[in-house]
Amino acid sequence: MSRSIAVVFPHWMQEHGHLGEEHAFRTFEHVVRAVTALSPLVEVQDIGTIVLSARGPSRYFGGDNAVAQKLHQICLDTNMGSAFGVGIADSRFAALAAAHLAVSRQHPCVIDTAITAEFIAALPVASLSRVGGITADSVDLFQRLGLGTCGALLTVGEAALIDRFGIEGKRVYMLVSGGEVQHLAPGAPPSDFACSIEFESPLANAAHVVSAARDTIDAMVSAIAGHGQQCVRLLITCHTDHAESTSRIWGEPRGFSAAVTAQRLLYQLEGWLTDSAADPDAPTSGVIRVEFMPLESREVLVSQPLLWGGSQENTERAARAASMAMAVNTSVQVTVPRWEGGRDMATVYSRVPLSLVDITNPDASEQRVHTGDGVARHWSGSVPSPSPASVAVEPPLIRVVDASGSDVGVTGRHELNTVPSYVEVGSQKYDVVRVAGPWPLEERWWDPRRKRRQVRMQVLVRHPRRGVGVFLVGLENQQWTLLARYD
Repeated sequence: MSRSIAVVFPHWMQEHGHLGEEHAFRTFEHVVRAVTALSPLVEVQDIGTIVLSARGPSRYFGGDNAVAQKLHQICLDTNMGSAFGVGIADSRFAALAAAHLAVSRQHPCVIDTAITAEFIAALPVASLSRVGGITADSVDLFQRLGLGTCGALLTVGEAALIDRFGIEGKRVYMLVSGGEVQHLAPGAPPSDFACSIEFESPLANAAHVVSAARDTIDAMVSAIAGHGQQCVRLLITCHTDHAESTSRIWGEPRGFSAAVTAQRLLYQLEGWLTDSAADPDAPTSGVIRVEFMPLESREVLVSQPLLWGGSQENTERAARAASMAMAVNTSVQVTVPRWEGGRDMATVYSRVPLSLVDITNPDASEQRVHTGDGVARHWSGSVPSPSPASVAVEPPLIRVVDASGSDVGVTGRHELNTVPSYVEVGSQKYDVVRVAGPWPLEERWWDPRRKRRQVRMQVLVRHPRRGVGVFLVGLENQQWTLLARYD
């Protein structure tokens, strides 16, 4: 049986994602490329997770323990201080679980073939969600049924799991029985859905490569979907004009959409083409050819209405409508928000092109908008909840005046020097009903060029015709601005 090697960095996104997901993937690419010294093909399941076959490396380095120690040293040299674990077992699920166990032990965890079944049986059922790609809802149901370990699930039997959970039940049984062994065999024939694209001239910019390959990606995903399938493992190979190449296997348990495929290609190229001057192994020319080879496809999961109303089909219809709008008119740009964090309301969310986001994936959308993967949710000095409904990209200048018509200011103790009576926004004059704040904000005080001092406050106002509203106003450099409005 071909054994699997797993390398996990469980905190990589939290430690390196403060500048966004792209930065985390780009930095992780250096670790991935170092691991390829042991095996030319590795699979990146997610940021911080690498899986590869142990068959070739074990024979070359003299056994699983020697390979594990070699990988452990490579990770020590390239991971920039992040906690990591190396695990080897008979299946990738067991190897991933062993790698997570090795994180706390701080040395490799090699599971012998004779005890692999017992090791999997003793794993808590929560491991299926954490490292196996099973949905949290299914795992929660297992736990409520009293099935606390993978061994307990194994006793239920394959037929019963498939009868209750369908395709996911079959996958659960493969995981708990140790039957999930997937590797790319050298010399394997190409998939029926394999495709490639060649460019007339070398492209040195990752975004340009992705844009030029988008039609090919759409055609491949559509062809797979036309057979009722979805790709979950994909090999992407890029070639340069100087015969240099990079290959990467990507895994996506939820299935590769066109947007996710384009995103993975972008990450692979960003890590390969960036900082070429500092990396002796970096390419010396632009990309001339990109190849896509689906390695594993599964049946598309049945779509069903949501429990509290709505349907996943509505989201897919919206995605198709947006794609059609962009295809009809090239001037149409569709973006979606992504949480970035910070104290400035204008930069808390950034705008991401729809072509690089899979809006049909509810978990990814929740993470992008609310969870803020890798970015702190709680910032000292940030505006308290709820968030404003309308945020000004370029805040207009306003006046905050007292009853005598004098401008309201703030003392050195961050207190108002007088009671606000009116807020003048252009030609409109609003009566001040109540005030909350002001709250001081001081950023980068150590940098003379970028330091910033500001105070903000919320103002409940009333207008004779517009009615009651709430403004978020700020005072900076002795000038008030209208930062945002609340509905």
